[in-house]
Amino acid sequence: MKTLLSLAALLLTVGCSNISSPRVEFGMKCVVTGDKIAYSYVWVYDKDIGLPATAETCSALKKN
Repeated sequence: MKTLLSLAALLLTVGCSNISSPRVEFGMKCVVTGDKIAYSYVWVYDKDIGLPATAETCSALKKN
């Protein structure tokens, strides 16, 4: 039941976004902006723009 609720919540999140062609990607990925590192295990992004976060960027997180 928890799995079904989680999937439903994920679909609602993607459906409510104002992204023209949304995509969801799973797995730890990081993005560096200035002197800050943001990481997540679930990314919602625009397919046309692409996902700015990568798994390789997380190596900077492990050094801190």
